[in-house]
Amino acid sequence: MKYIINTSFFKIFIILGFFSVFSLIFSCKTAVIKDPVIEQYKNYLEQDAESEEVFRVLILSDRYVISQMKFHDRLIKIEDNEGDKGISDKLKEYDKIDEACEGVLTVSLYKTGNIMQIRPKVITPIDEVNNLIVHDLKRWNFKFENDNTEPSTFDIRYKVILRKMQSDEDIMREIMERAKEEEKKGGRSDD
Repeated sequence: MKYIINTSFFKIFIILGFFSVFSLIFSCKTAVIKDPVIEQYKNYLEQDAESEEVFRVLILSDRYVISQMKFHDRLIKIEDNEGDKGISDKLKEYDKIDEACEGVLTVSLYKTGNIMQIRPKVITPIDEVNNLIVHDLKRWNFKFENDNTEPSTFDIRYKVILRKMQSDEDIMREIMERAKEEEKKGGRSDD
């Protein structure tokens, strides 16, 4: 009798264990890992048909995100992932302070979708960032759907996030090395 009770207990234990594992497997959900930077700027990137600008761009030294606010059915920005990465990489040299800058540029297009004119509308307080966003926008290309060339003039808002990624000592060392290089270049041209 004692042997039968142990066997029954063992069977019940195995069955309960099986159901426990089975329920764990089917109750598991895929964990969604949220990007803290994107979460922080979620409202900025969220589509808004009432916004003044057609595109919003978020640039950090490790990411480049574009969000189109309106005219999805008429205007398409042609993707350039390599160019996006290049601009983010260029931003690394400015990651010496913690600063968020916003600028707005007005763009006029030819009927072909190529950029005809870029006019700063709101400039950032950092000249290097202004130059960077104008340089970035020059590489953009667009196409119009259904031969409808509207909008041909619109605004693009840029948010550039600079992050201090180096110690003060490293920054000063880099500045000193750059000054020495400039001094050497200046000395050679006088000879």
